Amino acid sequence: MEDIRKLGDLALKLERYRYNIISALSWVIFGMLFSAMSILYSSLMLFGVREYWIIMVLMAVAGGVGGYVYGRLWKYVPLNKDIEMRWRVGIILLIAPFIVSYTLLPFFITPSQFYFSIVWYPSLGFGLLLAGIYAERKDKYLITKTMSYTGFAIVLTSTIFLPLSSFNTTFTEVIASNMLAVSMTLLIYFVTATYLFFKAQRVVYGA
Repeated sequence: MEDIRKLGDLALKLERYRYNIISALSWVIFGMLFSAMSILYSSLMLFGVREYWIIMVLMAVAGGVGGYVYGRLWKYVPLNKDIEMRWRVGIILLIAPFIVSYTLLPFFITPSQFYFSIVWYPSLGFGLLLAGIYAERKDKYLITKTMSYTGFAIVLTSTIFLPLSSFNTTFTEVIASNMLAVSMTLLIYFVTATYLFFKAQRVVYGA
């Protein structure tokens, strides 16, 4: 009976380990895809290609590819129905700040090129924070609240752009600001993924 209990305990640990490893990998996947598309569009703009619809297509491609790979990764990970539903709502909460920033706020303010080049960054931060607070609270598989912490870090670092917003930025400065936001996103995602990966090791191997 003791061996059966240990085997069952090991199976639960491996399931939780796999869950968190995939979670860590998800940060890498989405971070690389969306950042690559953003850098690609910035490069096109420097070459003189500045149609706004292009970035929308590139972001849709990044989201589609990321969503497909993400779905494939989670296909064989059994999830509690309640947890799965909370994450579905979490995705809606993640998207909500983008809708506010890109469709609602422009009706009340006169957005500049600078606004559109970096507003995705604080929107991402608030989206991750909202989704994390809602979904991670009841997730018994997750070792640490990485989404909440990541969202908070992005919101906090968004304050870097406040001094720039008061100036009439040039086109080069607009591109540079976007690249700065992309680089900070990659750095924060890297820290998040690495931290979660090493935390996951402790589930199976201990401290």
